[in-house]
Amino acid sequence: MISNIVLNELEQELEKRGLRYCRWADDFVILLKSERAAKRVLKGVTIYLKEHLGLPVNEEKSGVTVIKDVTFLDFQILRGKLRVSNKARIKLKRKIRELTRRNKPLSMYQLLQDFNSYMRGWIAYFRIQEFKYLFRNLDAWIRSRLRSVQLKKWKSPMRFQHYAIKACLPPDQSRIWVKMNKWQSTTRKEVRIVMNLEWFMRQGLIFLHDYTNATLKA
Repeated sequence: MISNIVLNELEQELEKRGLRYCRWADDFVILLKSERAAKRVLKGVTIYLKEHLGLPVNEEKSGVTVIKDVTFLDFQILRGKLRVSNKARIKLKRKIRELTRRNKPLSMYQLLQDFNSYMRGWIAYFRIQEFKYLFRNLDAWIRSRLRSVQLKKWKSPMRFQHYAIKACLPPDQSRIWVKMNKWQSTTRKEVRIVMNLEWFMRQGLIFLHDYTNATLKA
């Protein structure tokens, strides 16, 4: 609120100069067509903030760069489209690893309750991004994480064989020996057949791709 009040004068100054900008609190981006113009505006705005408004400027975070290298509110603009920033994706994966630790003493149902709760908030913010492959790839990685968790919970390869038979795998596939505590096991065809999309739907897993395709009213 304080930033909005104090920087209201800055917005008026930018509009008076005919500059295109985007601001959230004290974080803002000004868009120009050339590097030369950008350097000139950076110098002018820095002087305006310091001398006219009496505000300090973080020199390390301020600079001139091409738009694809700009991260603003955890988004980037690439080829004219919004994309989740690399930093935000790394942070998301770190959180997912925490939520899906294989030594958690929770059932898959309980684990997914916490997971879905976090992901709904994340999706609500990032659903406006425009690169479909990004969410499709994240969905695939998440399912691999959860397959690894479930294998660890089943513990015994014999139990996996039981579920393989229930999934109607042929005898030569259902009797395979799976290493239940190895990440590499999630890439095996039999494991992906047993824990396929329908299996995850029955467990109640939400899919990022489905939410990004939903209307904003949903």
